[in-house]
Amino acid sequence: MKKPHVIIADTNKGKKVIKAYRDKGKIEHVYHFLSQIQQGYAVNFEAYPEGELYIKDRHLYWAMMPFVKQVKEITYESFHDREEVLQALIRYHGEVHKKKIAAYTKLSEYDLILKWKKRLSSFRETSHIFREFNQFHVYKDIVTWGEKALVLMERFKDSGLNCSIIHGDVASHNFLKTNHLGIVMIDFDLSAKAPALYDYVQLAQRFLPYVQWSMKELLQHSKIKELSKQRFFLASLLFPSMLMRNWNINASALSWANRQRLMQQSVEEWSQRTRFYRVIYQHLQNLHDM
Repeated sequence: MKKPHVIIADTNKGKKVIKAYRDKGKIEHVYHFLSQIQQGYAVNFEAYPEGELYIKDRHLYWAMMPFVKQVKEITYESFHDREEVLQALIRYHGEVHKKKIAAYTKLSEYDLILKWKKRLSSFRETSHIFREFNQFHVYKDIVTWGEKALVLMERFKDSGLNCSIIHGDVASHNFLKTNHLGIVMIDFDLSAKAPALYDYVQLAQRFLPYVQWSMKELLQHSKIKELSKQRFFLASLLFPSMLMRNWNINASALSWANRQRLMQQSVEEWSQRTRFYRVIYQHLQNLHDM
């Protein structure tokens, strides 16, 4: 699928990806911190032949990076792919921690709880659509679990968590499987200063639909099993982040028929989600009295 403001260019030094940004500072900050990461972990920007890191065109800044050919598309349906992505993320955050890069970066800080509070606030504006399809009880349930998750996340957040530089968008398409480098990470547009745990939280959330909302299946990954001992991590799994995101992005843009399909999909999935949430909530209670 073609993306706006992204160009694949053939050059005398191979294929390049040229991408437009509105913030030149983001290009500079990402370039400087990725320059300190071991080559092969992540794809960084490259300077143009004249030495510039970006070229300005009106209100946009065009940055260049190498085109990385993947040998196989990553899918979170595959246990092996999920595990490889987890290991790539572990290596990446290990490198950031070892070199203390977060202490020097000028990237902005990221607050996951604040982000999700805003997401919940936006989701509340879709209540009329749930009423329209006689699913207001589902809407109320989604909001209730969202509120409950945020309260618990506030309670369990640890100000002592080591700061890292999160990738910020751990969708499967941002991990490329290559012949020689293994899994490499691309697209650090949402990178920010924050605990590494935030990347793992969002990755686990993305895994959930592919493990049929099964805690048992999720815990087959040793890293997630390790993280499941942390109350903040468990509490964060209670927040219906991706569901709210889908509604916030699509609700006003979709036709009535497509809204109906999205509603049907959401309602069908919600019963699986709530079973999973009850398991997580019980697990939290077993860890410590809340």
